[in-house]
Amino acid sequence: MQHNYVEHPLVWPGIVEQRLYQINIARSAYGKNTLVILPTALGKTVIAALVVAETLYRRKSSKVLVLAPTRPLVMQHNKNFRAMLKLRDSDVAFLT
Repeated sequence: MQHNYVEHPLVWPGIVEQRLYQINIARSAYGKNTLVILPTALGKTVIAALVVAETLYRRKSSKVLVLAPTRPLVMQHNKNFRAMLKLRDSDVAFLT
């Protein structure tokens, strides 16, 4: 089975599988306050990463704040965002 991957200047090639529902949700969430409710394992973190990538790409001097309720979830987001997005260590700060 052939996989298509998200192509974006700030997303590592061959990492994020292109899933239409995630792309559509990310597009509709961009630039808005949004709450995404999906069952476990349907890609909420991927959607967040796509919105972050587009925000940082379009608004070069912007900053993004990601909140999580627990330290393990913060660390999980840190790991996943760094794996998906072309971010320098100096571009990212995670606080717990």
